[in-house]
This record gives sequence, structure tokens and C-alpha cells, in this order.
Amino acid sequence: MDDTDHKPDFTPAPRRLRHDGWTPERQRAFIEALAATGCVAEAARAVGVSENSAYRLRRDPRADGFRLAWTLALDCGLQRLADRATSRAMHGVPRPIFHNGEQVGEWRHFDERLTMFLLRARDPSRFGHWVGREETERDQDLAVRLLPLALRGLGEVGDLADDEDDFPMDQE
Repeated sequence: MDDTDHKPDFTPAPRRLRHDGWTPERQRAFIEALAATGCVAEAARAVGVSENSAYRLRRDPRADGFRLAWTLALDCGLQRLADRATSRAMHGVPRPIFHNGEQVGEWRHFDERLTMFLLRARDPSRFGHWVGREETERDQDLAVRLLPLALRGLGEVGDLADDEDDFPMDQE
């Protein structure tokens, strides 16, 4: 598989050809950097253009493909941010312990507000505010039952879930 298989698939905005301008390659590299960082300023720096130039290209009426790719790239960046926040909520953040000016250990800080925010956003029927909340029916074990099937689809469960009877699904 060559590098072209990993390039973002969009139609770059037509631009006047300049060696230091927004070539199709530079537009693709910017979108890749934006997806990786989630930050327009960092992505622009990574490809050697100004942040203002990137926003100017985004406003160009001929840049529909670039705008759409930009939006999708930011979604990728936001997913990375959500993954990092979830990791911090689950595993905590190390905080150093000092004694007489030297680090002698560390402890893990768990941010309960972050944890509650993530729980409420992910499953408001279970973790949302109680006042004015409508009760909704929810299959509490659905995720537990679907996960082995999803993993089997990815080819990661192998022999552990070869028998579908181990994970019965309600048929409607």
C-alpha cells in the first residue's frame, strides 16, 4: 500500500500555482495535520502557512471540498480529545509529591467533575440530572452483549466467542 492510500480524499480548492502557496499537496497535508492535532494553528505551522491564510482558503467560494475535509478533520481531532479526556477520567493524572525540594513519589488525581461530565454526555438517561428527567427504557446489558459481536467483526475475539448462543440477542 503506498502513501496515496492514506491521503484525505477531497477535491482541493483551485489555486494559482505557487511553490509556497496552497498546492493540492499542501491542502492535503494541512487536513492530515488538522485531523492529527485538532488545532488549526498547529496544522498551519506544520505545513508552513499562516493560520490566517488557512482561514482565507476556507472562505474561498471554490473550496467546498476543502471546507468539508476541514470539518471532518476537526471531528477526528475532537474524537482524539474525547479519548484523552476519557483516559484521564479512568486512569487519573499523576501529581508529584515533593519532600525537602525533591520528588519522592506521586499520586493520581481523579477529576470527578470530568467523570460525571463524560457519563452524563454518554448516557444522560442514567447519569443526567434527576429534576425534569424523563425516564427512558434502556437495555442495561446491551453494550455487554454487543461488544463480543463487534469484536468478532473485527476479528479480535477468535475462539472466545465462536458460539453465538453465548451472546444471545433479542430478536424483534
